[in-house]
Amino acid sequence: MRLTLEDSENALSVQELNEFQEKFNVELPTAFRNFYLKHNGGNLSESNSENEFLLGGFTPIKYGEAPIEIVYRDLTDDVPSLKAMIPFAYDQGGNPFLLSVKRDDFGSVYLYLMDEEDLAFVCESFEEFLTELTSQ
Repeated sequence: MRLTLEDSENALSVQELNEFQEKFNVELPTAFRNFYLKHNGGNLSESNSENEFLLGGFTPIKYGEAPIEIVYRDLTDDVPSLKAMIPFAYDQGGNPFLLSVKRDDFGSVYLYLMDEEDLAFVCESFEEFLTELTSQ
């Protein structure tokens, strides 16, 4: 299945993505960078709404009402243990998918279940996340 996103925000320049990396003091995984240079967030189209992760959409960088920078700030204010985890997407219930930029599990993807206050491992990389999402 091809991933189709609707309502993506303004396209990111390489410079804007570099500034985002500087904010998090990290070199993001290549698959993540490439994805965000192509799609700056967006909701899944109807054709993608049935997916294994119950993914609702991807959170944009810099642009829109709730970009990653704001979601990260709000999330880590409430749950400081989620620092160094970038909230890049959300499920249909509003729970954030997180990309770890911690040294010990760099690039791994997690889902933070807000009601249970639980961090669930999803997969080992953003690339694997996209592969799983589109392999249905």
